[in-house]
Amino acid sequence: MARTGSMKMQNPLEGLLGSAALRERLGGHVQTIAPALRHDWLPRKAPRASLWRTRVDDGRGGEVTLSGMFADVPGVRDLVVVVHGLGGSVDRGYCVEAARAAERAGLPCLRLAMRGADGLGEDMHHAGLTDDLRAVLQQPFFERFERIALLGYSMGGHVCLKAAAEGVATKVTAVAAVCPPLDLEATQRCLDAPANLIYRRHLLGGLNAMYAGIAERGAVPTPPQRVRLATTIREWDQLTVVPRFKFRDVDDYYRSQSVGPMLKSLEVPTLVVASPGDPMIPADSLRGPLVSASTRVQARWIAGGGHVFFRSDVDLGFGGEPGIEAQILRWCFR
Repeated sequence: MARTGSMKMQNPLEGLLGSAALRERLGGHVQTIAPALRHDWLPRKAPRASLWRTRVDDGRGGEVTLSGMFADVPGVRDLVVVVHGLGGSVDRGYCVEAARAAERAGLPCLRLAMRGADGLGEDMHHAGLTDDLRAVLQQPFFERFERIALLGYSMGGHVCLKAAAEGVATKVTAVAAVCPPLDLEATQRCLDAPANLIYRRHLLGGLNAMYAGIAERGAVPTPPQRVRLATTIREWDQLTVVPRFKFRDVDDYYRSQSVGPMLKSLEVPTLVVASPGDPMIPADSLRGPLVSASTRVQARWIAGGGHVFFRSDVDLGFGGEPGIEAQILRWCFR
């Protein structure tokens, strides 16, 4: 028999939106996209800096140009080296925010472009290429500095973590990675998922622009016309990174270069900042490596964050000025 009492029907969409996990994911998308668009439309001014260039060994009998933007503070013997993410550059919003935080803290800052990312180089980089960072830090230019902190975002964070695990330089006294991948294959699967089409197209656009610039200056393993047809990160890596750096295949690249297993032996004080709502880096791919990491590794999970962008009032518990970059620099030179 039918019930005659009134019953409020629940809106299925309302039920879904009530899910804490879904709210976190939606917030992650907003916090990833909105700050990036804001920087594109209304860029914040970076501190005054000079173009910095050097030549280093390219690993195949030649040399390659590396560049960056260096903002000095005379007499200060601490240095922050900022490394951008995949398909990025030293002018990305998060790099500018790091440089601004360094200026407020009275710290010299080098925003270093990965091999080929500046459009001036003759070669490309990959997510595990630490040779360039090691070569840069061993140059006489850095002899003045007594303490160097590495601050990397996304793939740049992965490079900084791997470099620290390999003992990149004795002067590196702290490493901070914001939203780094720790398992390259898991990150590739996430980026190549249908739901992440907008991010994938953005990343491939930056990578293809870099690759086309390299092709104008030297030999590349696959013609740019073919590379531009790649629709996934996995296919792009297979066409470019794998043949250039002599990996057996794309799985060998991801497996051999992922930093996750190396965190167990890290001896440099390390800070990993991550967001459970990050749409590009699966939270589950971070938890295992972070749980088994060395005691020198600290992790901070920030709810409501996106990929490399967080609210301006975030406090990691290190005292002083709020905000991700300010908090990280306070931790690095505490």
